[in-house]
Amino acid sequence: MTAAVLAAPLTSAVTAVAHGSTALWYLTRATGLVALVLLTATVVLGVIASVGWTAERWPRFLSQTLHRNLSLLCIVLVGVHVVTTVGDGYVPITLLDAVVPFRSPYRPLWVGLGAVAFDLLLAVLVTSALRHRIGYQSWRFVHWLAYLCWPIALFHALGSGTDTPLPAVLALEALCGAAVLASLVWRFTTGRIFTPGQRTAALLGATAVTVAAVAFAALGPLRPDWSHRSGTSSALLSQLTPHAGTTAPSSGAATGTGVPAVPFDVAVSGTESETGPDAAGNVQVVLTLALQDAAATPLTVTLTGTAAGEGLALSSGTVTIGGTPGTVTGLDGGSITASIGQADPYQLTLQLTIDQSTGTVSGTAVGSPAPVTGSSGVEGS
Repeated sequence: MTAAVLAAPLTSAVTAVAHGSTALWYLTRATGLVALVLLTATVVLGVIASVGWTAERWPRFLSQTLHRNLSLLCIVLVGVHVVTTVGDGYVPITLLDAVVPFRSPYRPLWVGLGAVAFDLLLAVLVTSALRHRIGYQSWRFVHWLAYLCWPIALFHALGSGTDTPLPAVLALEALCGAAVLASLVWRFTTGRIFTPGQRTAALLGATAVTVAAVAFAALGPLRPDWSHRSGTSSALLSQLTPHAGTTAPSSGAATGTGVPAVPFDVAVSGTESETGPDAAGNVQVVLTLALQDAAATPLTVTLTGTAAGEGLALSSGTVTIGGTPGTVTGLDGGSITASIGQADPYQLTLQLTIDQSTGTVSGTAVGSPAPVTGSSGVEGS
C-alpha cells in the first residue's frame, strides 16, 4: 500500500495548529546556543587556569575568576533552556526528561544527551560548593567531568537542535569545537605532568571526537530526513506542525527557509513509510522528501485514512515544506495537491512515483500562485 495508488477524495482536512509561545520557542533555542558558547569558554579558561598561564595584562586570578563566573552563568542559561523547552510545549519534553536521560519521546537519544550534560554540570556545581567537605581529590575528579560534558553537549546540540542546518549555527558550533580542540592540544603538548603515551592518547581522543562530530553532522542533522531518523516516532511527528510565528510568504518572494521562490518546478526525492492499521483501522503514510535544490529543502507529506483494497480511503492529509505548513486539497494516484500557508497561500503540486521494492520516492514539486476563488469559494476561471 503506497502513495502511488492512493486515489480517493478528501472527506476532511487537518488544520495546522501552532503550539506553545513563539517567545519561548526563540528563547529556548537562543539559550541553548549561548549555553554551548559559555560552556566552551569555561572549558578553555579551565585549561588556561590549570596550566597557570599568565601575561602582563592577564594575571592568573583573572582566568580563575572568569572560569568560575562563566561556569555559574552557563548553568543558569542551561536552566533557562530547560524551563523554556518544557514551558514551550511544542514537543512533549517534561522536567523529568531534563534530568533522567533517554526517556523523552522526541529524539530520545539526543535529548537524553542533553540530560546527561545537565546532570554532569549539576554534579560539578554541587561538588564545588562542597569542596571543603568532600576533599580536594574527590572534587577534582568530579570537576574533570566538565571536559566530558562538552562533547556530550555538542552532540546534543547537533542532534536535537532544529537550527543545526543553518550556516550561522554550524559556524558557531565549528568555532566552539576549534577553540576546545586548540586548547586541549596546547594543554597536552605543553604540560609537564603528562607522559608521551598520555599525550598521544589524549590527542587521538580529541581527534576522534572531532571526526565523529563532523561525520555525524554530515550524515545526520544536515540531511533532510533527520527528523524521522532521529528516533521520534512517526505518530508523534504527524502531530507536530511548524511553530507559532511561522507564516507563509508572498508569491514571487522567498517561500520560507530554503524554499524556492514561487513559481518553481524542482525535482524531489525521499522515502515512504507506513504505520497501522490501528485498532480503528486507520493507516498513516508518511513521505519524507527533500527538494533537489541548493538548500535541500525538507518536505514532509502525511496522509491518514483507512485501508481500501490495495489503496487508502483518505480522511486527512498535511504537508510541511521548509517549515511552512499546508493542507492536502487533492489526490489522484501519484499526484498530490496542497495549499501551503494561510495568510498568503500558494499551491503545491507533487507528481510522485514510488519504487515498491525499496520504498524510495522520486518526482517533481511544482509551486504556483494560489488559484483565484470567487465569493462562493469555488475556483474561478
